[in-house]
Amino acid sequence: MAPPAHACAVCAAEASATTSLVRVYIEGRTLHLCRSHAATVVAARPETFEELRALFVGVTIRAGSGIERRSPIPRRWGEDRRAFPPRPEGRRASNGRRATDPHD
Repeated sequence: MAPPAHACAVCAAEASATTSLVRVYIEGRTLHLCRSHAATVVAARPETFEELRALFVGVTIRAGSGIERRSPIPRRWGEDRRAFPPRPEGRRASNGRRATDPHD
């Protein structure tokens, strides 16, 4: 699950009155990052979202297993759940019967 919009996507640091988050836009997606992680992105200048994710592999440390080998930035967000665009004609309307069904 993605962190809320008011937290860093990498470290989940919350925005406060003294610190703010920076919005990073890459390949049509917007991430909210703390200033230190945003500086890492600016220095590396990744071209793709996968390159951006690769920057932060190993940032998270798990208690029992040591360094995490996955990126803390998920590939998909909650709003990315649609695999296909909406139908241009809208939702399929079902009246319960097809037009060709006989009326009993």
